[in-house]
Amino acid sequence: MGKVPVLSYSGFRTYSECPQRWKFLYLDRLPEAPRSYFSFGRSIHSALEEFVAPLVATPSGGDGRRLGRQTTLLDFPGEAPRILSVEELLALYERHWVREGYSSPEEEKRYFDLGRDLLIRFHRVFSAELPMPLAVEKELATTVEGLPVHGIIDRIDRRPEGGLEVLDYKTTRELSLRDAAESDQLTLYQMLVEGNYDLPVERLTLYHLRSLTPLRSPARDRDRVADLAMRLGEVADGIRSDDQDPTPGPYCKWCEFRRLCPEFREVPSQDRERVAELVRRYRELRARPSPLPSELEEVTREIQAEAKRLDIRRLPGANGSQIHLRREARWTVPLPEALARFPVHGVRPPSPPSDDPDRVALRRHDPRLPPALRRELLALTSREVSWHLDLEGPGAF
Repeated sequence: MGKVPVLSYSGFRTYSECPQRWKFLYLDRLPEAPRSYFSFGRSIHSALEEFVAPLVATPSGGDGRRLGRQTTLLDFPGEAPRILSVEELLALYERHWVREGYSSPEEEKRYFDLGRDLLIRFHRVFSAELPMPLAVEKELATTVEGLPVHGIIDRIDRRPEGGLEVLDYKTTRELSLRDAAESDQLTLYQMLVEGNYDLPVERLTLYHLRSLTPLRSPARDRDRVADLAMRLGEVADGIRSDDQDPTPGPYCKWCEFRRLCPEFREVPSQDRERVAELVRRYRELRARPSPLPSELEEVTREIQAEAKRLDIRRLPGANGSQIHLRREARWTVPLPEALARFPVHGVRPPSPPSDDPDRVALRRHDPRLPPALRRELLALTSREVSWHLDLEGPGAF
């Protein structure tokens, strides 16, 4: 395997959805197409960052993260910083406005007016009950079970009870308490804050800006943190093993890299006749009552070689038929050897049905196991890849 990657939430989410899209964004560094909702969100976030930043009090010796007691405005004598007026907040908004990504001047104006109304209402609510911010747009890094992670957190507040609240602003149309309770992003942010601050995280909040609704949930328990740590490890293993295969899904229709993706890339004109002939041969062999295994294996190898050469997953034939190459990958371990390592470290081995190779391989990132055992399981783990040919369209069965 290659070097352990540094994961952000966006990188983790992108790879989980589609390793090929992750490759386009994080390895090839292809730019994402500007979109109105991205530009709108950036504009609002930038204005709020500059609006809240003066309320963050910093001691002379640093940012106070490792002090026994966190510092806020209440800990400093003298006059508190002045809250910017609503007119000043709107001036910040105009200065930070991002104009790209809108389909028309009319759409841009609708978004701009929505943002003005949102910020006017935010100023009223914010000023009525000032929070105790410790940080805004804070970039943090830590390690989770040996994996480096980082992120930029919109706001970290000190709670009256003494702990911390992690807030993430959202400008989406709809948001619910369930979104906050199930958010992997908030769980990762809790990991980052706990890895950098002495005080405990008490609350995680998605702040829905359109309705000015703080959607709050308690800090994640140990099992929730462990679950995300395992999934971060699985993504890291996939990246380190150069697994960049596309995972088709409903989001493909909006992906700006669709024409570059092996799932949808067209066969070059000079290769179409040869590819169609391979599809015809495969279809005819599969239609026979008892095809010769040797002939089927030979044409299958030719199809796989052609797909690899052209870097495509769909080979078109005649009359709408096609062959779709579908990949299946699994992480596995030699089961007897892996199970024998558990008692050595004082851990009870998994029992049926949890003792199959796939499940045992997943335990390599389980933070509840001793680190030495996890390292041994990781050393025993390997990735098995198999390809399946699905005949689609006329002649499929």
